[in-house]
Amino acid sequence: MDTDNKKLFKYLGIIFISVFICYRLPHSSYSIIEYIIRPIRINYTTIYLAGLIPLVLFIIGIKGLFKLKRNEKKSKFFIFIVTVFVIIPIMKWSLGFVRSSYHFIIKDGLNSLDITDSKVNLGSNNNDFSINVNMEIIDYSSSNKDFKVKVYLPKSLTDILGEEVYDLEGSYNTYGHKGKTYVNEKIVLKNVNEEMRGEIFETMWHFDPIKYELYDSDQSIKIVDYRNKFL
Repeated sequence: MDTDNKKLFKYLGIIFISVFICYRLPHSSYSIIEYIIRPIRINYTTIYLAGLIPLVLFIIGIKGLFKLKRNEKKSKFFIFIVTVFVIIPIMKWSLGFVRSSYHFIIKDGLNSLDITDSKVNLGSNNNDFSINVNMEIIDYSSSNKDFKVKVYLPKSLTDILGEEVYDLEGSYNTYGHKGKTYVNEKIVLKNVNEEMRGEIFETMWHFDPIKYELYDSDQSIKIVDYRNKFL
C-alpha cells in the first residue's frame, strides 16, 4: 500500500472516529463523547462542550483529505461536499447496520428497542393538570414485540407530586426492521392545587433526566433521556 493510500485511510479513520463518538449509546440520549465530557448547566443554559472534540477531529480529517496527492486537482469544496453528504452518512449507516445485525443474531427481546425522540411537558387547563408524553420508539430487531410504557419523573417533580412512576394506558407493538412506533398520551393528575402548580413551574425539572421503562410480562428495559424536549 503506497503512502497516499495509507494517508487516505488514516484521515478517513479520523473522520470515522468523530462520527463514532457522536453515536448515541443504546438506551440513552447521550453519545459516547457526552459520557466522557458531560454537559455543563449554568442557570437556564446548558453548554455542550463535548461537541468540540468531534469537530476538531473532523477538521483534522478533512484537511488531511485536501492534502492527498489524488485530490491535488480536485476542488476542496467538492471534497467537503462528498465527505459530508456521502461518506459520513455511509459511516452512520454502518453503525446502525452493526447494531441491527447484533440484535438480529442475539434475539434479545425488548433490548432491541430504543427511543429516538421524546418529549414530556406539563399542561394546565382550568382544573386539570396533566403530563403529556410523546415518544418515537425504534425496533432494531426483525421480530414483533408487544409492550407497555412507564414514565419516571425527575426527583424535582416527584418531591412535589408525591409520585415517581406513571403507567401509560396504551399497549404498543413494533414489527422490527427499524420500524417506528409513536406514543402520544396524557396523564391527568388529580389533587394538584395552586400552591403545587406554582412550585412545579418554579423548578428547573426540564433540565433533569427522565427515565422510561418499556416492559412486557417477561422483560423490561429502562431508557434515560438526559435532554428532555419540554417545549
